[in-house]
Amino acid sequence: MSKFDDFTRAVLDGVPKIATGELKGLVNSAKDDAQAFLDSAKGKLKRRTEMLARGELLKEDFEDLVKGQADLAVLFALTQAGIAAARLQRFRKALIDLVIKAAFKTFLP
Repeated sequence: MSKFDDFTRAVLDGVPKIATGELKGLVNSAKDDAQAFLDSAKGKLKRRTEMLARGELLKEDFEDLVKGQADLAVLFALTQAGIAAARLQRFRKALIDLVIKAAFKTFLP
């Protein structure tokens, strides 16, 4: 198993913790949306996490680049479940923060 696989597992395992309030009953939908984001951003995330691990990318730069990919987190499953836009935006932000924290934990000493 690769470090990137460990990273994606850490993100998906963290989704139930960020799916709070109205989203609590929709953890599977939240996981589906998190997986869709990871799939759509996989190429860039893989390249950037490798650069982060080699010290070729500063933590702040990695964070900025991942936050720039937030639009890729479409959250289709949660939208279909009728979640309000404000809650979707909070979940999207929490998901991006989770991705960043998981990358730092997985790829940095």
